[in-house]
Amino acid sequence: MPSIKTLLDQFRLKEVINEDISSKTVWLLGTVGNTTDLVPGVNAAVITLERLAFDTQTISNHALPGSDASLLGSLALGSEEQNDVYSWAAGYINSRMFGPDIRVSLIYPATQKHIAKHQRQHRRWITETPRLYSLVTKPFIDAQPASRVQWVYNILSKKVEADRIVYEDPDPENGFIILPDLKWDASNAASMYLVAIVHRQGLKSLRDLTDSHLPLLKNIRNKANVAAEKYGVPHNKLRLYIHYQPSYYHLHVHITNVDLEGRGIAADRAHLLDTVISNIEDIAPDYYQKVTLAYALGSDTELWQHWTAHLDPRSTTESSPETN
Repeated sequence: MPSIKTLLDQFRLKEVINEDISSKTVWLLGTVGNTTDLVPGVNAAVITLERLAFDTQTISNHALPGSDASLLGSLALGSEEQNDVYSWAAGYINSRMFGPDIRVSLIYPATQKHIAKHQRQHRRWITETPRLYSLVTKPFIDAQPASRVQWVYNILSKKVEADRIVYEDPDPENGFIILPDLKWDASNAASMYLVAIVHRQGLKSLRDLTDSHLPLLKNIRNKANVAAEKYGVPHNKLRLYIHYQPSYYHLHVHITNVDLEGRGIAADRAHLLDTVISNIEDIAPDYYQKVTLAYALGSDTELWQHWTAHLDPRSTTESSPETN
């Protein structure tokens, strides 16, 4: 595979498919190579451009005015405005001493699923009862080819990214690895984002968890602080949660700094690990096989397309058949 720099040099933009103002992120869709006809899985590419957070330690070290290398001395400002005690201006920082200020991620070749995941979509609400999970969602999950999570197995077997692993429990039943999520630059502790990927295969989602998995879940909860402390984040600053629906069907737990907002923590998707453990331990060992789970799906996702085949055609609303 060519380097990311080589692929970016060959990238031809087709359209901006999404943006997130709060995280200062934009997603681009285009092609790599000489042809301009976009073919998913062949020459399509999705690029993510994200503004990085300031490194507060670097600012503290270099913010004093009067220094040639100071933050304030490197500012180039445009038009300025003032109202009473308030002043403001837009500009940019000239100095390179503050390190990279943008993160570039590339998916190539990007499949239609990759494109759908990152493009702006209308969202649809799903109320998934246990019966609907068995009839609709589970067959969809079971039909996913193993190649969709081959990259996960490559990490677990240390074929790739072995140098990024910050903690591992190698136990095949209750073990896992922890490494920085690709969405984090692994430098700013305030935006710390780690992921714990379990070694045990066959656990695909929250719905699979029972009391037999409590040792695994508690092990992740107890050891997450070991990894986080490498970045100076104490245990009482950790938020641990499981996504449902997840972006890939191999059980993993998100570990973030509690100060980090706006990334995957919406109430309809993020299930706090402490709550998951309590639901199984204190309410019912098969809690997640009995409970109704509600969540939103993008209208272009494969799972939503699968669900549409099970919606009541007489209904004018996009609700599950059990609400009609």
